[in-house]
Amino acid sequence: MIPKINEMDIDNLQTLVEKISEVMETPVTIEDAEHRLLAYSSHDPNSDPARIATIVGRKVPEDVVRALYESGAMQQLLDTWEPVHVEGMSQVGLNNRMAIAIRHYDEVLGYIWLLENKGSFTSEQIQQLKYSATLAASKMIQMQKRKQSIDFFNRLLKGRFTSEQDALAQAREVGIQMPAYSYILMIEQDGNHDNNDWLDKAMQAATEYAVRIVLHLRESHRLILLCSTAKTASSVAPVEHTIVPLVNRLSTLLPSSRIEYGAGSVVSSVLAISRSYTEAQYLLMLHHRLPETTSILYYPQAGFYRYLYAMKQEAVQFPAYTSPLDKLAAYDQEHHSHLLHTLAVFLDHNSDAKLAAGQLHVHTNTLNYRLKRIAEVGQIDLNDMAQKVTLYLEIKLLLLEESE
Repeated sequence: MIPKINEMDIDNLQTLVEKISEVMETPVTIEDAEHRLLAYSSHDPNSDPARIATIVGRKVPEDVVRALYESGAMQQLLDTWEPVHVEGMSQVGLNNRMAIAIRHYDEVLGYIWLLENKGSFTSEQIQQLKYSATLAASKMIQMQKRKQSIDFFNRLLKGRFTSEQDALAQAREVGIQMPAYSYILMIEQDGNHDNNDWLDKAMQAATEYAVRIVLHLRESHRLILLCSTAKTASSVAPVEHTIVPLVNRLSTLLPSSRIEYGAGSVVSSVLAISRSYTEAQYLLMLHHRLPETTSILYYPQAGFYRYLYAMKQEAVQFPAYTSPLDKLAAYDQEHHSHLLHTLAVFLDHNSDAKLAAGQLHVHTNTLNYRLKRIAEVGQIDLNDMAQKVTLYLEIKLLLLEESE
């Protein structure tokens, strides 16, 4: 009994082409209207040279396409909704074929090609093939829409639109309803990892927290999401009250300590989405270079960390003075001491000597001695808040540079 092709079992063109091959008991390829290969069934020893060349080159060879047009076979395919028998052409390595055009109304989107190695097909197989062509059309339209939405999203992220009206007009063309308020959420993991289930998990978490994922872009090591928020001008609950629980839920659905999350600011302008994207990228960069920031999930909550790169550029462009940190670093190198690290830990612990000593695994008296040497060598007044804030920020800049 011939197996049936069920739409519910077809995820994409690859699963469809394998199913067609199973039903028709022959090798199958699916091409677009320009004869570019979209999917092909598993290798079969009965493949002819034309099929092998198509798979290797990801496109039907030019001499085969030319021969098909010259023989009138392509015109037959373009003129009918029915499958067409194509006589073999040994001069271009083409054995007998059956083909059917994939149509969306009157537009030909592509073709399904089958080898006729075993002779003619049954009427039931022909009906299954015709049904497959309608499924292929549906999948190809989905692919076209997905490509259009990816292109649109990429332009948004890179700030390629010149006006709000232009961006919204293209969104309508692609069939995307842009929200009034949105933000970029990025999920990232170092290296190439299997992130195929990230989107499904993100959709699940978003549904639980009434967040709409408007657009998504999957890359080898990250997932970029454009999320909508119900924030309004009169909203009492800050938007981070949604983002943080959403990310916490994602952390349970994607239980890997190496996955990082970062969200840019909520924006009300389509053109400002690129800014939210830049902020999310910056936040993830901070997570990698300054691990202390990994708990910061929402860019506006990043405090002074938001300004580190601007401060770094200022320091490089206008070097104003020799920092006390330079003196401490030189002293450490000469005396094999750890004054700079001690100062960093001391400031990180809010100038609490007991906590800092515990972190450094030294006695409080030892720490107090080091602090005295720090003050002398660096000419630092550790009771001056302005000096301590400046040194704290310069240490963060130093750590940022060292991690680059």
